[in-house]
Amino acid sequence: MNKLLVQRLEILKGAGEISEKIKDVTLDFISKFEEKYSLEMTEENASMLVTHLAMALSRIKKGEKIEEMDEMALEEVKENEIYDDFPEFYDFIEKRLDIEIPESEKGYIALHGCILILNNKGKEE
Repeated sequence: MNKLLVQRLEILKGAGEISEKIKDVTLDFISKFEEKYSLEMTEENASMLVTHLAMALSRIKKGEKIEEMDEMALEEVKENEIYDDFPEFYDFIEKRLDIEIPESEKGYIALHGCILILNNKGKEE
């Protein structure tokens, strides 16, 4: 696991933006994601996904409103073959944090994840 991503989460925790539990769940998410897709998540390629995920989980735990994702953008994300992989990640997170991730937030997480995977595939080819 990339130490800069770990530092990013430590900074968010230190600033009071996320809890220790959210930091730990996000780190476990990174490990599962890296293993499933055989890639290394780094500050360069995954900072948007990691930051968005951690902050979104914090907002959900606090009961804050989540902005709706643009319907056209969501439909585009759903067309990606990788989109169907994400429920296993949502289930993992929801069970660990005892929350329910709103559909709109699932779309944002999938969007960032799909971009990361597609960009990584582009570098492999």
